[in-house]
Amino acid sequence: MSKLQKIAAVFLVIAAASWVLHKTNTFYVPGLTSLTLCVAMCAEGSDMLKGTGKKKNTSRRFAAILVLAFGLFNLVYGGFEIYDYVIRL
Repeated sequence: MSKLQKIAAVFLVIAAASWVLHKTNTFYVPGLTSLTLCVAMCAEGSDMLKGTGKKKNTSRRFAAILVLAFGLFNLVYGGFEIYDYVIRL
């Protein structure tokens, strides 16, 4: 495993743990799950994209772009979640 994959795995575990704690009403930080998932997906997507190089591996490059897009979507969703929490205060 590369360094980026290890970082992605750690942040994915943190995202899953924070989601479980939120669903069990134990611990909740607004936007923590989606922001950690954003970091995990962007790290994994950039690692996948780095592996394509100059080759014409379009399917792997397309998959990497989709993973990056999912990570950026989580960034936007986390921002909205934090914004909603601040507005309710």
